Amino acid sequence: MPTSSASLLREAVWRASPWPTPSSKQVSIMSCWNGATLLRPMSAPRLPFTPTALILDQLGAWEKVNAASEELKVFYNRSGKGKALSAPHFGNRLVKARSGYSMVWGERQNLLRVLYQNLKDPSRILTNKNVIDIKHDADAVTAICDDGSSFRGNMMIGADGVFSKTRSKLWELAAPDHQDLVNHDRNCLIADYNCLFGIAQDISSILTPGDVDTSYNSGRCAVTIAAEGGKVYWFAQERLSHTHTLGNFPRYTDEDAEAFVARNGDIVLRPGPSGLRLADIWKKTVSSRLVAIEEGKFKLWHWGRIACMGDSIHKSTPNLGAGGNAAIETAATLANGITRLADACAASGRHPTQAEIESMLTEYQRSREVRAAAVVGSSGALARAHNLHGPTSRLFVYAALPRLAEFFPELICNITIGAPKLDFLPLPMASLTGTQPFNPAHGDGMRESKIRRMLFALPLFALFVAARVVLNVGPAMDWVVAFRMGGKIDLATGAVPILGSFYRHRGLDGFISTINSFFFPSMYGYDAASRRQIISFLTDGFIFIMIWIFESGRRANRMTPMQWPLVFAFLGQVLGIGALSPLYCFLHYTLSPIENFSALDQRLTSNRRTAAALPALALTYLIPFYLALAALPGAQPGQQQHFLFLWQLYPVWLALTLWGLGTLWRDTAAEDVLRAAPRDVPVMKWYVGVASVLSAGVWVWAWAWGGHGMRGVFVPRGLLLGGRAADLAGFTGDFLRWDEVFALGAHLVWLGYLFGDLARAGMLREGWWRVMGWGAVGVVAAGPGATLGMGWLLREHILATRRHKDALTVESVARLHGEAAGKRS
Repeated sequence: MPTSSASLLREAVWRASPWPTPSSKQVSIMSCWNGATLLRPMSAPRLPFTPTALILDQLGAWEKVNAASEELKVFYNRSGKGKALSAPHFGNRLVKARSGYSMVWGERQNLLRVLYQNLKDPSRILTNKNVIDIKHDADAVTAICDDGSSFRGNMMIGADGVFSKTRSKLWELAAPDHQDLVNHDRNCLIADYNCLFGIAQDISSILTPGDVDTSYNSGRCAVTIAAEGGKVYWFAQERLSHTHTLGNFPRYTDEDAEAFVARNGDIVLRPGPSGLRLADIWKKTVSSRLVAIEEGKFKLWHWGRIACMGDSIHKSTPNLGAGGNAAIETAATLANGITRLADACAASGRHPTQAEIESMLTEYQRSREVRAAAVVGSSGALARAHNLHGPTSRLFVYAALPRLAEFFPELICNITIGAPKLDFLPLPMASLTGTQPFNPAHGDGMRESKIRRMLFALPLFALFVAARVVLNVGPAMDWVVAFRMGGKIDLATGAVPILGSFYRHRGLDGFISTINSFFFPSMYGYDAASRRQIISFLTDGFIFIMIWIFESGRRANRMTPMQWPLVFAFLGQVLGIGALSPLYCFLHYTLSPIENFSALDQRLTSNRRTAAALPALALTYLIPFYLALAALPGAQPGQQQHFLFLWQLYPVWLALTLWGLGTLWRDTAAEDVLRAAPRDVPVMKWYVGVASVLSAGVWVWAWAWGGHGMRGVFVPRGLLLGGRAADLAGFTGDFLRWDEVFALGAHLVWLGYLFGDLARAGMLREGWWRVMGWGAVGVVAAGPGATLGMGWLLREHILATRRHKDALTVESVARLHGEAAGKRS
């Protein structure tokens, strides 16, 4: 009788272990598996092995599993009519670069064969045993089989599938004490879809080996995976008329499968005259099976000396190919617990007590339950996306998926990174050298709560609210209108008219002219201290807007508001950049947990956008602003106002210039993601470094020369509320000082939050308080802009060169286990 991958892996653990079999370690274990797992060829699903490649490699089985599998190469996402929903993506390159292992797709029976051949003692696997009852007492547990044989041991592990007999017995025994959990588990297994699995032959002229085609449809979907020799593995799903629960799952016949294809044969997998529909694949299909697709997250994994694993406690849909991997992970986690218990018992030469077994099994469930549930949830969410089930799924497929070509490889990476390891076996070098190291603190089920981050960042939101209240130009509008209606600016060289038209659009020109009039007193010498302050402040703006541009091109910030920094900049021109900066920082911190940078390529920015950032900002932001402050030689008095009109719309010109200049650089994103994740760091260091030197120089000039001092230039004289200023010049001066306080203050607080993330991740070796001390000194000595720039660069350096404290790397293994252990691994 064939075995399940979970139970066979448990046995395979002993084969690779450096110590004798469990019985000689005073712990005897029986495992029960489902003998119906391989009744027919299509009952043996194929699954991507990457999430458990580390475990298989530890067992010495990965090379054989890899050789018996197919590599997944190119992913295509299409609608039911064949229209491309996203660009094709070479997903395996990304997965291998990150994990160290290829993304392969193999038959479960091949995995079982390799694991069986890898066993130290295959005789321990007993076939043709059908467990009909389980007896549990204080000293042991006994499995009774239908052939009259029985087996007694310290504990029993059931890996017997969705309709688990072990789980039923567990419910029976646990009901008196845990009736609420038993009731939950009896009703948690559902089926919203059926699925027709098939293997087709002779389709090589249409599909290339390694192609993965997914067709998204309303209430139905189809997926094909092309293998060598013209073979195609495929499945198609259909949403059921209602949700089924345990006990009333539908059963299907061959006639039902024919009817399924008749209803769904028009699904397009490949468009065009020589394309491929489901009906075409069906004609070449040599093996198939139609089944209901169960999914469920159970809460009761063990009772007394009995435990379950695999599909019997966490059953997922096939859409993500995660079910078999989850079973292997659960088996490995259980093996770790058994090993620790066996070692403890071996020291005193005794068998474990029931209390010790229950404690071990409780820890087993605790360490696996969240991650297993997350995998079930992710697979279920993918099934609903494939079937366009509900408005959220449709919104994702039509709005987000076109911008996420590497959607499926990212899902695989999210599963892979948090995969457990066998604690008692060495770590293979391949598992320690990827750009996204294995890390039990990251991945599905371990994501940091965005709500918690949002609550933690409420001080930044409070700054936003305060800025919106304080930066209110309402009390000064009468002065602004009167100033503008006066029609002139009194410069040192004499009065010049206020420019009222530039873009030849009455509404736009009138709006910008009003904004210009508000800033004229500070810009043109009515208040000398305020003039110095605005020059320093907007020079600092050169830095944080450059940082916004870098963040907008960062892979970790895809599909977030950080992708649209120029929207924040444009609104800042209207409401005050100090009012928008806290909101930007609040959103960025909330949406950018440290787990987003678990892969080095997630830190990477767009090389084109990054390379164009400094020249584009200089041309559209810094130079027009400086020219608006002083007339060019030979120019007519007041003509600098033209540059101020240009500067007020700098977000528009910046967007166009970024795009135009960006085309001058070759797009290296595809290779950078795989082999050169730090490629952008030198450019950013130069750009931010130059901007920081400029900012520091202007900061010192602003307060050290001119007799005003730091307080006179940068400290607001009072709140804008209540109209304490005597005139427009006084109001504008205080407005700009508060604008700087909120804009630069928010960014420095934000930087403190980001360094807090690094500290909690064990990546900030300098110490959070020490870095904050450096920052405080930097603000006084070099100004807030230069401090922000240097602080952001330090964070960038850390993200590019250091890994999370729980990441499995050559360095971390050497640090935890000594240099010799690191080399041995």
